[in-house]
Amino acid sequence: MIVTMKNAEIARIFAEIADMLDFLGDSPFRVRAYRAAARYLMDMEEPVERVAEGGVKALDALPYIGHDLALKILEYLETGKVRKHEELKEKVPPGVLEVMRVPGIGPRTAKRLYDELGVDSLPKLRRVLESGEVLKLSGFGEKKRLRLLHNLELVEAAGRRRPLGEVLWSARELVARLERLPQVEQAAIAGSARRYKETVGDIDLLAASRRGRAVSDAFVRFPEVDEVLLAGASRATVFLRTGLQVDLKIIAPEAWGSGLQYFTGSKDHSIKLRTLALDRGLKVNEYGVWKGAERVAGETEEVVYAALGLPWIPPPLREDRGEIEAARDGKLPELVRLEQIKGDLQVHSTWSDGKMTLEELAAAAASRGYEYLAITDHSPAVRVAGGVPPEKVPERIAAIRAINEKNGGRPYLLAGAEVDILPDGGLDYPDEILAQLEVVLVSVHAHFNLSREEQTRRLLRAIENPYVHVLAHPTARHLGRRGPIEADWDRVFERARELGKAVEIDGYYARLDLPDVLARRAGELGLAVSLSTDAHATDHLRFMELAVGTAQRAWLGPDRVLNTRGLKALRDWLTGVRG
Repeated sequence: MIVTMKNAEIARIFAEIADMLDFLGDSPFRVRAYRAAARYLMDMEEPVERVAEGGVKALDALPYIGHDLALKILEYLETGKVRKHEELKEKVPPGVLEVMRVPGIGPRTAKRLYDELGVDSLPKLRRVLESGEVLKLSGFGEKKRLRLLHNLELVEAAGRRRPLGEVLWSARELVARLERLPQVEQAAIAGSARRYKETVGDIDLLAASRRGRAVSDAFVRFPEVDEVLLAGASRATVFLRTGLQVDLKIIAPEAWGSGLQYFTGSKDHSIKLRTLALDRGLKVNEYGVWKGAERVAGETEEVVYAALGLPWIPPPLREDRGEIEAARDGKLPELVRLEQIKGDLQVHSTWSDGKMTLEELAAAAASRGYEYLAITDHSPAVRVAGGVPPEKVPERIAAIRAINEKNGGRPYLLAGAEVDILPDGGLDYPDEILAQLEVVLVSVHAHFNLSREEQTRRLLRAIENPYVHVLAHPTARHLGRRGPIEADWDRVFERARELGKAVEIDGYYARLDLPDVLARRAGELGLAVSLSTDAHATDHLRFMELAVGTAQRAWLGPDRVLNTRGLKALRDWLTGVRG
């Protein structure tokens, strides 16, 4: 049976066959034939699987394809493989294709590097470039060595995952630049970034246009672009100067909705949608929803989902975690929205390690329309953060109250603290200090390697302190640097619920803690969830969007989120926690 495949996937196979044939010294005519077919398939707007419904004859009639390649297209659509591709992979060292992915290294250069220096992987390529050994080869000068080293670093950087908040705003700038192109009707971020996944490997962008080649040509000339891997009428792939890989897909305006849904993913969500479509006698792909040869939907995501008997599903939910079943049964949750947030419940001032004065924080909160801001400077255990010693806390509280007096409490600055949880679960401030604070967050900043049971007891003792309101960034993870602590989270969450305490989603881009799965569990158990940015600079306040995105991935509605409450309701809650 022929299954739906992207033109780009078959194009990739043909391009790899061409590279491997070239590496092995095969006929240049054969190599060119595969390359031409790959370029044509990449640029072809019509799904190749639709053409394939007409069999070999229909494929044979396509430019640059011919009978032999038509058979290979059918073979791939039917089996997921091309025998010729598999045979060549047995002859070409596995790492060589990765080496050829480095801009500036084509098949013939890769062959020389392999034959003369034994380069069959990216680490070996780095070794010969850094050592200068590559200069032994004729035609390799110092300028070329440095350029290839730079390009290798781009490829390696593109291979690692980055926190979403590290790249999201740069991606938005690219979208804004695309939208200003006269050929572009719509543009958007797609992929895991649109789903607010905590880390991304690359960025997927989508543009709607009837002049794909002009859009691609303009995109690869954007000032942020360092190297171009691919530029065609329907797709372009580039490395930015930061090393981030960006894939731009260009689609016809009438297929905008189906393209946006398809390229947003997730893969598991899309597979389930395709199964649902088949049950209804339909087929869904990036070009639309099809009944036979007729496109019945595609212009918007809403009509794509409606064609499958579903309401529109928000992107953060699209992970095949029950969202399709909930949509089918009319039980999709109402998700918290950024505009519902009334204030930020963890920020740091110059009283500890923040870069903003109290006055600057108040002004920044006012500019965002916040009703309140919790000033939660560190306790002294975090020495590198310049935590506030106990004897200085009353002075800091007085300074916060003076700002409130000056600005009439608009926005209202809550006098709070982020207090370290000591290894035994005790707190870094005595109760007489905690009692003076309006909001108390407790968190782990050290002793991450305690056992699961020890960490559980530690957290339980901390939240059982009557003056504590919120367990902040509970798992203490730091994306890319430190994994989460181990604890019995159900026990911690259930005890927090019994005590009426809240847990936090820290939106700082390197934390996003609680993670979405644990935050969903907390919500299911009935906990209040506090959203914050953990801001240490004015610009960090934008990370509230990441906290909200994580809350959406956790299926949390506004009723579960503490800071959707107005100031009076929040202060009543804070007072009520202490009984």
